[in-house]
Amino acid sequence: MIRTVILSSIIFVLAYMLYVLPVFMLKALFTGSAVVSPAALPPTVLAFGLVRLYLATGITSRLLKGVVNYGMGIGFLAMMILPAMLLAKAAAGLDGMLAGWIAVASLGAVTAVCLFNANSLSVRRLALTSDRIARPVTLAFISDVHIGSNPPAHLGRICDRLGKLEFDSLLIGGDLFDSSDFRFEDIAPLGRLTTAIYFVTGNHEGYVKGYKAHLARFAELGIRVLDNDAADFQGINLIGVGDEQPPVARARAVDRLHRDGRFNIALVHQPSIWDRTENRVELMLCGHTHNGQIFPFNFLVRLQFRHVYGLFADGASKLYVSSGCGCWGPRMRLGSRNEIVLVDLRPG
Repeated sequence: MIRTVILSSIIFVLAYMLYVLPVFMLKALFTGSAVVSPAALPPTVLAFGLVRLYLATGITSRLLKGVVNYGMGIGFLAMMILPAMLLAKAAAGLDGMLAGWIAVASLGAVTAVCLFNANSLSVRRLALTSDRIARPVTLAFISDVHIGSNPPAHLGRICDRLGKLEFDSLLIGGDLFDSSDFRFEDIAPLGRLTTAIYFVTGNHEGYVKGYKAHLARFAELGIRVLDNDAADFQGINLIGVGDEQPPVARARAVDRLHRDGRFNIALVHQPSIWDRTENRVELMLCGHTHNGQIFPFNFLVRLQFRHVYGLFADGASKLYVSSGCGCWGPRMRLGSRNEIVLVDLRPG
């Protein structure tokens, strides 16, 4: 009961801050009206109801999903831009209409950049050498596609891009889907790829009711689910760790599955166990953080994870944390991009 009250209170405050307050700030810029007003209560209650309905039920309405997600994203951007414009208006004595239209134009421009980034896809290449690599191998790594927050067509575009690249195997680092309206047919584009595919779960698969039934069908598309299991791929020991367990258990799985004298790659959704396992793996591939997705969330993510994005090294062990291939919530990115990672492993 107490937990429910606390959660509801947090959602109510966020509903006001992200969905309602920006409207009143924009009105204040144009007309000089009060930013804080009792008139904000009814729309806040409505916004709270919509967000609570979306989060607490299995309703999959695209309209509801769009209102909640894009309202969240645009509201967050507005909370960065509009207070600054209110201060500028007061300090410089700007005309209300001018200040208002500058704010609208700024918010529109930043939103457009966010939408462009969320719908673009970059390719990042890593080159690693090791005397434990017998022959050249190239691995493609994607994570956080988030079918649900993103439409199935987004995965289709990713697979189209993958189809133009040369690699020996595809590794998927979790959060492939995140919504109860997910259907197995949504990942059919992966079946077009002719390489071996390995998959580990992320936190969001576990939130979807009946997700294990979906995972049981992955083999139909040639996808091998590594759930605390290891596979030999061209002399590489590929370790896959499921996310539905405490960090200690994940670290123990890596410790148990590593092979002395082999090049060990650990596929783990969250980058929280590398410090405990770096002496067991030559390379760990992770996602989850989205590189913050929308600036400045990358600084907030850093409060939980030491390694938010990029390549890190500790002796012979490397960690790569991807920004992911999709967005969670609003399909918006600021200061981050969707990416496919190609890992070139060479003898050396």
